[in-house]
Amino acid sequence: MLKNKIKLCGEEAHGKGNSYKDYRERATLRKFLKTSKPFQDFWNAYFGTPKNTILMDNPLGKYRVDLGIVEYDPEPTSWKQECKVHGLIEVDVFNEWKSDFPYPKFHVLERKLKYFQGTDHKYITCSFSSNRKLMVCTTRENIERCIEKYGVIDWWMPKIKEYDRVVRLPLDVNIFWFGIK
Repeated sequence: MLKNKIKLCGEEAHGKGNSYKDYRERATLRKFLKTSKPFQDFWNAYFGTPKNTILMDNPLGKYRVDLGIVEYDPEPTSWKQECKVHGLIEVDVFNEWKSDFPYPKFHVLERKLKYFQGTDHKYITCSFSSNRKLMVCTTRENIERCIEKYGVIDWWMPKIKEYDRVVRLPLDVNIFWFGIK
């Protein structure tokens, strides 16, 4: 039942039959990366500037994490090469976010933790406002700190009228806000 409700919310954001196609959010992240100096500074401070990397969709495979900073060989010796992952990025849109952030906490879904747990990958998760002009994000380190401090809890999601498992993160200095015109 929860899976169906999540699918319906995804369809509200992306259109019927496209519940998991977050191409607009991926494009929006790229736009922030090109046009927002504060986000560029945050990105460089967090991920660094590893050589020979690209921002790749689905670096861990289809239906997994959205984007990754991966190393590529400009002169590959074979047609298939393994990609070294330098960082992972999850994106989503929060349809209820019109102007001010509507809640006193930022949530990270438990089912997204598997993308970085058990790895040493840098990781950020980014949520966009409905018009995709505002972004809030946080890092793996903050998520892990909040798991340790607050745990993973069942949280009532009014939009879907169902509980989901989340990590709640306070809106403190470990939550980063960006905007574009």
